[in-house]
Amino acid sequence: MPDLSQLIGHWGYLAIFVLVILGNMGVPLPEETILLLAGYLVWQGDLRLPIVLAIGILSAVVGDNAGYWIGRHYGQGAIECYGHWVLGNSKRLESMRGFVTRYGPMGVFAARFLPGLRFMAGPLVLPLTQERRFLDEQPPRT
Repeated sequence: MPDLSQLIGHWGYLAIFVLVILGNMGVPLPEETILLLAGYLVWQGDLRLPIVLAIGILSAVVGDNAGYWIGRHYGQGAIECYGHWVLGNSKRLESMRGFVTRYGPMGVFAARFLPGLRFMAGPLVLPLTQERRFLDEQPPRT
């Protein structure tokens, strides 16, 4: 992996934007580390804080939404074809799907912060949205 400080030093704000988008889409990139490095470069005077903040927020939102959309539309097929390589077995996938189904939208929100479930949030939401819009879905009362 190339030195991130050189990459951001050379490409500047564009590198921050692209790397944070890719990281939030599910590509295994350390977007938190990239933002920490950007903060260090702000402290050194190489970058401007308001621009880094705007780019960080915008790229995180765009990356999350793009990753969710891609997973929502293409994720089920990818899981069926390649899921055994990533997940190991179907029992693990059913456990993840059960978590998201049980807790509804809050389960998807929580999945974004749990290792292993982060990149699965979009594909796993499909059963929740068959008949209703996702945000209208309420978790079942137990």
